Amino acid sequence: MKIPVTHLCYPLASLPDSVHAPILREYAANGAKHIVLASSLIGRMLQEPDFIFKMKKTLAETGLDFCDAHAPWGTWSDLGIPLGEYRKLAVAQQRAAIRLCGIFGVTTMAFHTGTTFNSVFGKNRTLEDYYQALLRSLEELLPTADECGVIIALENQGTPLNHSGRLLRIVQEFNSPRLGLCYDTGHGNVAEKGRGCPEKTYLPGIWNDAGLEVEWEENLIEKFLPWLVNCHLHDNDGMNDQHKLPGDGVVDWKRIVSNLEKAPRLHNIQNEAITTYPNGYTIKGACRLFNELVGHIEQAGKDKK
Repeated sequence: MKIPVTHLCYPLASLPDSVHAPILREYAANGAKHIVLASSLIGRMLQEPDFIFKMKKTLAETGLDFCDAHAPWGTWSDLGIPLGEYRKLAVAQQRAAIRLCGIFGVTTMAFHTGTTFNSVFGKNRTLEDYYQALLRSLEELLPTADECGVIIALENQGTPLNHSGRLLRIVQEFNSPRLGLCYDTGHGNVAEKGRGCPEKTYLPGIWNDAGLEVEWEENLIEKFLPWLVNCHLHDNDGMNDQHKLPGDGVVDWKRIVSNLEKAPRLHNIQNEAITTYPNGYTIKGACRLFNELVGHIEQAGKDKK
């Protein structure tokens, strides 16, 4: 199967408009077809509506498009805020973000479910409080997603509200074509390998803030397969979320490739390695590696036939 690759241009929204086209031309010159409608771009579009038209023009000039998006994220933007009025504000923001996806023809949008910071939201909060808030947010957003032709993809982060057990329960109970899962290889790597050195990872602090012990993951991508609609691909050392290129960490890429080939609902894969401008991985190197990675996925499919 032919899988679209979309590239996350981390700092684009914060850079002068004059450098947007040159950066995107470099992606196009190295074989890229798609970039990510990133949360930072969405944020700027919501603040400056004329930036929507500027971005449409830049994409047309460079021959690229958006085919995947990342929803606004953070403590006050995520879907599981257990404070009613603040949750309504977050839902309003996310509804506008989904409509932007509709404008650009984006079909998948990754969402963070939310943090479970009792230190922020109140020490007596339970995980069920966050979970019920998440369910209400999804109930309110799915009609907009359906109207705009967008699939809401809940992303694994290794934190309490997006542990695989809860995400799988949600997609199974909603059973909606407009709801799926996003597998993040970096987050998954820490959530699986971190059990061997928990004191060196960031997860215990997040879980402990909610009064919980870490529930480490296993066979995460395999569990996600039936509902997997997009995938954030990057590497790390199993302890930190480093956003390295595949092969520069300890992620088992043979396993990832084998599973992606089998995902029945997969729409695209995303390069989420840090290709910052002017620092970080080069655009040329990232594009070359992801073209090779897609080739391996496609070859895995041919080898099965």
